[in-house]
Amino acid sequence: MKKLLLQSALLAAGFLLLAGCTNVATFDYSAAAEPMVSFAGPPEAKSIAVLPFLDQRSRKSLQQLAPAADSGSFYLGLLPLMPYGYVKKPFPERSDDFVSLGRFHFNPSLDLAEASVLSLKASRLFGRVELADSAGRTDAEYLWRGSVNNTFYSGAMLTYCISYFLSPALWAVGAPEGVSRNALGVSFELVERATGRIVWRYDYDGEDYIVHWIYARIGKDVSLYADLMRQALNLALSDLAPRLPELQRSR
Repeated sequence: MKKLLLQSALLAAGFLLLAGCTNVATFDYSAAAEPMVSFAGPPEAKSIAVLPFLDQRSRKSLQQLAPAADSGSFYLGLLPLMPYGYVKKPFPERSDDFVSLGRFHFNPSLDLAEASVLSLKASRLFGRVELADSAGRTDAEYLWRGSVNNTFYSGAMLTYCISYFLSPALWAVGAPEGVSRNALGVSFELVERATGRIVWRYDYDGEDYIVHWIYARIGKDVSLYADLMRQALNLALSDLAPRLPELQRSR
Protein backbone atom coordinates (compact mmCIF):
# COMPACT_ATOMS: atom_id res chain seq x y z
CA MET A 1 0.00 0.00 0.00
CA LYS A 2 2.80 2.41 0.88
CA LYS A 3 4.58 1.59 -2.35
CA LEU A 4 1.42 2.22 -4.35
CA LEU A 5 0.86 5.54 -2.60
CA LEU A 6 4.42 6.63 -3.30
CA GLN A 7 4.13 5.65 -6.95
CA SER A 8 0.87 7.55 -7.27
CA ALA A 9 2.42 10.59 -5.64
CA LEU A 10 5.41 10.54 -7.95
CA LEU A 11 3.19 10.15 -11.00
CA ALA A 12 1.04 13.05 -9.84
CA ALA A 13 4.09 15.21 -9.24
CA GLY A 14 5.47 14.35 -12.66
CA PHE A 15 2.16 15.23 -14.31
CA LEU A 16 2.04 18.53 -12.45
CA LEU A 17 5.57 19.50 -13.46
CA LEU A 18 4.88 18.57 -17.08
CA ALA A 19 1.64 20.54 -17.10
CA GLY A 20 3.35 23.55 -15.57
CA CYS A 21 5.99 23.54 -18.28
CA THR A 22 3.57 23.22 -21.19
CA ASN A 23 0.36 25.02 -20.17
CA VAL A 24 -0.16 28.43 -21.77
CA ALA A 25 -2.91 30.78 -20.59
CA THR A 26 -4.40 33.86 -22.22
CA PHE A 27 -6.45 36.73 -20.87
CA ASP A 28 -9.99 35.48 -21.56
CA TYR A 29 -12.53 38.15 -20.64
CA SER A 30 -15.42 36.02 -21.89
CA ALA A 31 -14.66 33.45 -19.18
CA ALA A 32 -15.24 35.88 -16.28
CA ALA A 33 -17.85 34.55 -13.88
CA GLU A 34 -19.68 37.80 -13.07
CA PRO A 35 -22.17 38.96 -15.74
CA MET A 36 -21.61 42.32 -17.41
CA VAL A 37 -23.87 45.10 -16.12
CA SER A 38 -26.63 46.39 -18.39
CA PHE A 39 -28.89 49.36 -17.81
CA ALA A 40 -32.56 49.59 -18.75
CA GLY A 41 -33.88 51.71 -21.55
CA PRO A 42 -32.52 52.59 -24.98
CA PRO A 43 -28.84 53.53 -25.17
CA GLU A 44 -27.90 57.19 -25.32
CA ALA A 45 -27.17 58.47 -28.80
CA LYS A 46 -23.66 59.51 -27.82
CA SER A 47 -20.67 57.65 -29.25
CA ILE A 48 -17.51 56.56 -27.46
CA ALA A 49 -14.13 55.25 -28.60
CA VAL A 50 -11.95 53.10 -26.36
CA LEU A 51 -8.23 53.83 -26.57
CA PRO A 52 -5.40 51.38 -25.81
CA PHE A 53 -4.62 51.41 -22.09
CA LEU A 54 -1.54 53.19 -20.81
CA ASP A 55 0.85 50.86 -18.98
CA GLN A 56 1.76 52.61 -15.72
CA ARG A 57 3.08 49.59 -13.85
CA SER A 58 6.75 50.62 -13.95
CA ARG A 59 5.84 54.08 -12.70
CA LYS A 60 3.93 52.63 -9.75
CA SER A 61 6.87 50.39 -8.85
CA LEU A 62 9.13 53.45 -8.69
CA GLN A 63 6.64 55.46 -6.64
CA GLN A 64 6.15 52.69 -4.07
CA LEU A 65 9.75 51.43 -4.15
CA ALA A 66 8.33 48.04 -5.08
CA PRO A 67 10.44 45.45 -6.95
CA ALA A 68 10.24 45.87 -10.72
CA ALA A 69 11.45 42.33 -11.42
CA ASP A 70 10.53 38.80 -10.38
CA SER A 71 11.54 37.66 -6.92
CA GLY A 72 11.52 34.40 -5.00
CA SER A 73 12.09 30.90 -6.35
CA PHE A 74 10.24 27.62 -6.45
CA TYR A 75 13.59 25.94 -5.73
CA LEU A 76 13.23 27.06 -2.12
CA GLY A 77 10.78 24.19 -1.75
CA LEU A 78 13.66 21.75 -2.06
CA LEU A 79 14.99 22.87 1.31
CA PRO A 80 13.95 20.86 4.39
CA LEU A 81 11.55 22.67 6.74
CA MET A 82 10.73 25.25 4.07
CA PRO A 83 6.90 25.35 3.90
CA TYR A 84 6.76 26.42 0.25
CA GLY A 85 8.62 27.69 -2.78
CA TYR A 86 7.27 30.93 -4.19
CA VAL A 87 7.53 33.53 -6.94
CA LYS A 88 6.36 37.13 -7.16
CA LYS A 89 5.84 38.81 -10.54
CA PRO A 90 4.96 42.49 -11.10
CA PHE A 91 4.77 41.77 -14.85
CA PRO A 92 3.38 38.21 -15.09
CA GLU A 93 3.36 38.13 -18.89
CA ARG A 94 7.12 38.72 -19.14
CA SER A 95 8.46 35.50 -17.61
CA ASP A 96 7.79 31.79 -17.25
CA ASP A 97 7.20 29.69 -14.12
CA PHE A 98 3.92 29.77 -12.26
CA VAL A 99 2.51 27.21 -9.84
CA SER A 100 0.85 25.11 -12.55
CA LEU A 101 1.36 27.18 -15.69
CA GLY A 102 4.15 27.63 -18.18
CA ARG A 103 3.37 31.00 -19.74
CA PHE A 104 0.81 33.83 -19.67
CA HIS A 105 0.10 35.50 -23.01
CA PHE A 106 -1.20 38.93 -22.00
CA ASN A 107 -1.11 42.31 -23.72
CA PRO A 108 -2.53 44.68 -21.06
CA SER A 109 -2.85 47.72 -23.32
CA LEU A 110 -4.93 45.90 -25.92
CA ASP A 111 -6.61 43.14 -23.88
CA LEU A 112 -8.02 45.54 -21.29
CA ALA A 113 -9.18 47.94 -23.99
CA GLU A 114 -11.02 45.13 -25.79
CA ALA A 115 -12.59 44.08 -22.49
CA SER A 116 -13.79 47.67 -22.02
CA VAL A 117 -15.42 47.64 -25.45
CA LEU A 118 -17.38 44.50 -24.58
CA SER A 119 -18.60 45.87 -21.26
CA LEU A 120 -19.48 49.29 -22.68
CA LYS A 121 -21.56 47.66 -25.42
CA ALA A 122 -23.32 45.44 -22.89
CA SER A 123 -24.03 48.42 -20.60
CA ARG A 124 -26.19 50.19 -23.23
CA LEU A 125 -24.91 53.56 -22.01
CA PHE A 126 -23.76 54.66 -25.47
CA GLY A 127 -25.24 54.34 -28.92
CA ARG A 128 -21.93 53.48 -30.59
CA VAL A 129 -18.84 51.89 -29.04
CA GLU A 130 -15.64 51.32 -30.97
CA LEU A 131 -11.95 50.61 -30.47
CA ALA A 132 -9.58 53.31 -31.75
CA ASP A 133 -5.80 53.44 -32.01
CA SER A 134 -5.72 57.11 -30.99
CA ALA A 135 -7.95 60.12 -30.40
CA GLY A 136 -7.13 61.41 -33.86
CA ARG A 137 -8.46 58.31 -35.57
CA THR A 138 -12.05 58.52 -34.37
CA ASP A 139 -14.98 60.92 -34.61
CA ALA A 140 -16.62 59.66 -31.41
CA GLU A 141 -17.89 62.28 -28.99
CA TYR A 142 -16.28 60.65 -25.97
CA LEU A 143 -13.04 58.78 -25.34
CA TRP A 144 -12.66 55.93 -22.84
CA ARG A 145 -9.11 56.24 -21.59
CA GLY A 146 -7.68 53.67 -19.23
CA SER A 147 -4.43 52.88 -17.49
CA VAL A 148 -3.18 49.64 -15.98
CA ASN A 149 -1.39 50.33 -12.71
CA ASN A 150 -0.89 46.90 -11.19
CA THR A 151 -0.98 43.28 -12.37
CA PHE A 152 0.96 41.70 -9.50
CA TYR A 153 1.06 37.90 -9.37
CA SER A 154 2.32 35.75 -6.52
CA GLY A 155 2.31 31.98 -6.36
CA ALA A 156 3.37 29.42 -3.78
CA MET A 157 3.93 25.69 -4.23
CA LEU A 158 3.24 24.05 -0.88
CA THR A 159 5.69 21.53 0.56
CA TYR A 160 4.33 21.27 4.14
CA CYS A 161 7.94 21.49 5.37
CA ILE A 162 8.83 18.08 3.93
CA SER A 163 10.20 19.36 0.58
CA TYR A 164 9.12 18.46 -2.93
CA PHE A 165 10.57 14.99 -2.50
CA LEU A 166 7.84 13.97 -0.05
CA SER A 167 5.01 16.51 -0.41
CA PRO A 168 3.57 14.82 -3.54
CA ALA A 169 2.34 12.06 -1.23
CA LEU A 170 0.15 14.66 0.50
CA TRP A 171 -0.95 16.21 -2.80
CA ALA A 172 -2.01 12.78 -4.03
CA VAL A 173 -4.42 12.31 -1.12
CA GLY A 174 -6.05 15.71 -1.51
CA ALA A 175 -3.84 18.31 0.15
CA PRO A 176 -3.64 21.59 -1.79
CA GLU A 177 -0.61 21.74 -4.05
CA GLY A 178 -0.34 25.51 -4.32
CA VAL A 179 -1.93 28.94 -4.23
CA SER A 180 -1.94 31.74 -6.82
CA ARG A 181 -2.87 35.34 -6.09
CA ASN A 182 -3.80 37.87 -8.79
CA ALA A 183 -3.97 41.63 -8.22
CA LEU A 184 -5.29 44.24 -10.64
CA GLY A 185 -5.17 48.01 -10.46
CA VAL A 186 -6.78 50.04 -13.26
CA SER A 187 -8.08 53.55 -13.82
CA PHE A 188 -10.80 54.68 -16.23
CA GLU A 189 -11.44 58.17 -17.58
CA LEU A 190 -14.26 59.57 -19.70
CA VAL A 191 -12.91 62.35 -21.89
CA GLU A 192 -14.67 64.81 -24.18
CA ARG A 193 -12.84 64.29 -27.45
CA ALA A 194 -13.44 67.82 -28.76
CA THR A 195 -12.06 69.60 -25.69
CA GLY A 196 -9.85 66.97 -24.04
CA ARG A 197 -11.64 67.61 -20.75
CA ILE A 198 -11.84 64.72 -18.29
CA VAL A 199 -15.45 64.62 -17.09
CA TRP A 200 -15.35 61.44 -15.00
CA ARG A 201 -12.76 59.12 -13.47
CA TYR A 202 -12.85 55.83 -11.59
CA ASP A 203 -10.00 53.95 -9.87
CA TYR A 204 -10.06 50.27 -9.01
CA ASP A 205 -7.75 48.04 -6.99
CA GLY A 206 -8.65 44.43 -6.31
CA GLU A 207 -7.13 41.04 -5.73
CA ASP A 208 -8.19 37.43 -5.32
CA TYR A 209 -6.61 34.01 -4.97
CA ILE A 210 -7.13 30.49 -6.24
CA VAL A 211 -6.11 27.20 -4.62
CA HIS A 212 -4.62 24.46 -6.80
CA TRP A 213 -4.93 20.72 -6.39
CA ILE A 214 -3.19 18.21 -8.64
CA TYR A 215 -6.65 17.05 -9.71
CA ALA A 216 -8.21 20.47 -10.25
CA ARG A 217 -7.47 24.06 -11.30
CA ILE A 218 -4.26 23.15 -13.10
CA GLY A 219 -3.31 26.03 -15.39
CA LYS A 220 -5.73 28.47 -13.70
CA ASP A 221 -2.98 30.51 -12.07
CA VAL A 222 -3.89 33.76 -13.86
CA SER A 223 -7.57 33.12 -14.50
CA LEU A 224 -8.66 35.70 -11.94
CA TYR A 225 -7.40 38.69 -13.92
CA ALA A 226 -10.45 38.46 -16.17
CA ASP A 227 -12.76 38.26 -13.13
CA LEU A 228 -11.09 41.29 -11.56
CA MET A 229 -11.38 43.29 -14.79
CA ARG A 230 -15.05 42.36 -15.06
CA GLN A 231 -15.59 43.53 -11.48
CA ALA A 232 -13.68 46.76 -12.16
CA LEU A 233 -15.76 47.60 -15.23
CA ASN A 234 -19.05 46.68 -13.57
CA LEU A 235 -18.28 48.97 -10.63
CA ALA A 236 -17.05 51.76 -12.89
CA LEU A 237 -20.05 51.65 -15.22
CA SER A 238 -22.45 51.47 -12.28
CA ASP A 239 -20.82 54.64 -10.97
CA LEU A 240 -20.97 56.33 -14.38
CA ALA A 241 -24.56 55.43 -15.30
CA PRO A 242 -26.41 57.85 -12.96
CA ARG A 243 -23.94 60.66 -13.71
CA LEU A 244 -23.97 60.38 -17.49
CA PRO A 245 -27.21 62.32 -18.21
CA GLU A 246 -25.98 65.29 -16.17
CA LEU A 247 -22.57 65.16 -17.85
CA GLN A 248 -24.19 65.27 -21.26
CA ARG A 249 -26.52 68.15 -20.33
CA SER A 250 -23.57 70.21 -19.11
CA ARG A 251 -21.71 70.01 -22.42
